Amino acid sequence: MIIAIDGGTTNTRLTLIDSGRVIGRVKRRAGARDGDARGNRALAEAVRGGIAELTESCGVSCSDIRLVALSGMIGSETGLACVPHIVAPAGAKELRAAVSVRAMPEISPLPFAFIPGVKTFSDPKLSPLELMDVMRGEETELVGMLSRIGTGRRVTAVMPGSHMKLVELDGAGRICAFCTSLSGELSRAAAENTILRQSLGDVFPRAADEDYLRRGYDYACEHGVNEALFKVRIQANFVRAATPEQLYSFLMGAVLRDDVRAILASEGDIVVAGSDPFRSALICLLDGNAAAIDDELAENAAAIGAELITDGIL
Repeated sequence: MIIAIDGGTTNTRLTLIDSGRVIGRVKRRAGARDGDARGNRALAEAVRGGIAELTESCGVSCSDIRLVALSGMIGSETGLACVPHIVAPAGAKELRAAVSVRAMPEISPLPFAFIPGVKTFSDPKLSPLELMDVMRGEETELVGMLSRIGTGRRVTAVMPGSHMKLVELDGAGRICAFCTSLSGELSRAAAENTILRQSLGDVFPRAADEDYLRRGYDYACEHGVNEALFKVRIQANFVRAATPEQLYSFLMGAVLRDDVRAILASEGDIVVAGSDPFRSALICLLDGNAAAIDDELAENAAAIGAELITDGIL
């Protein structure tokens, strides 16, 4: 039994898991953005309190738990400890070999096993910019995801979120190459911090409207993303036939144009992870060329991966 911690930029999730079975979960609104070069007191307190709440609510003690496995931005410069990335190709075996075990008695008596991120270059001075990328957290999710869907074939994993990852995996389940886009963060920024806010308000749809999603995508393909985004305002002010949810779907379709083109140009079976509305939006725009993982696996992949990577440690 372990506690798996998936630490992001703004939120941290703690999951108690035993042999792939999730026993309990808590979430804290603290993350890497709360830290700086001097440390991250808010994140440390969030983890300390989260461990206490999780163990109490699940009726277990620290003596029942082998370790705490941490992945994501919690292992970055502004997390709890800075763990260097390892260089692709990398899978569960390479990640396990690079796990950094540390004592953090001010947070918990349990050992803390930090899972490294992955990068696509070794020397930035010798690598062209288009071949340079990094990830923290997605590598652990991918190990969990592949444990359920299987390996033995080339897979292109699409991982939507604030930062969209397009990851190429070989038949052994190793991350070979990947690229990142800001499509998730860009769509929220455009909706909330530009003139489009007047048209969209505070709406964020649980699922995309497929008709308006395709309209936005098609318009961006023909006229470009920037012009397509302004058409959200035109439709809201002059056409007035669409709801804010439909207009947000138009915006998502436009923003996802480049991602969809890159996905369709990739090799291997396409699998879409993440959550809605972006997961369903991508499945729609990929027109039957991709499969989506189910909600249960999307929710638990990071914890499953963390348990598998740290198996045999301590």
